[in-house]
Amino acid sequence: MDLFDIAIKLEQEGAQLYKELAKKAPTEGFATIFKMLADDEKKHESYFRALQGKSALVTVNSTVLEQAKQVFKAFDPENFTVTDGQIPAYEEALAVEKKSIDFYSEQLSSLEFEAEKKALSQIISEEKRHYAILEEMLKLVTRPHRWVEDAEFGVREEY
Repeated sequence: MDLFDIAIKLEQEGAQLYKELAKKAPTEGFATIFKMLADDEKKHESYFRALQGKSALVTVNSTVLEQAKQVFKAFDPENFTVTDGQIPAYEEALAVEKKSIDFYSEQLSSLEFEAEKKALSQIISEEKRHYAILEEMLKLVTRPHRWVEDAEFGVREEY
């Protein structure tokens, strides 16, 4: 199995996991984020297929981070309850993203063409954003009353 076959399989696994999480999401906002993450993983799969066939340049465009910021701003800890299995499922999603990031980072130096390296670097960056979103979701779920917006997700005044 080559890099692209493994990458395609990783992206398919991620998309499937996010589809399942969307079905079980405790809020509509969380479901939307998971659906967008699943869509991103499907896009990544198509990018890897294009790279494998050496047929297209890859540009990674996602709006999931902006959508997640809106969900986090609207989050109401008073009307939120944690469902069974939610925390382990989010931890599993984090592990899937980490696995992808680590694998792609390791493979970066083995690519011959600069266009492939650039495309894979873009996908790594997007996977890191996915990881950050999932970390914030896990924080919201594990400590909804003490959660404070991360600088990545909140608007901060200059000082």
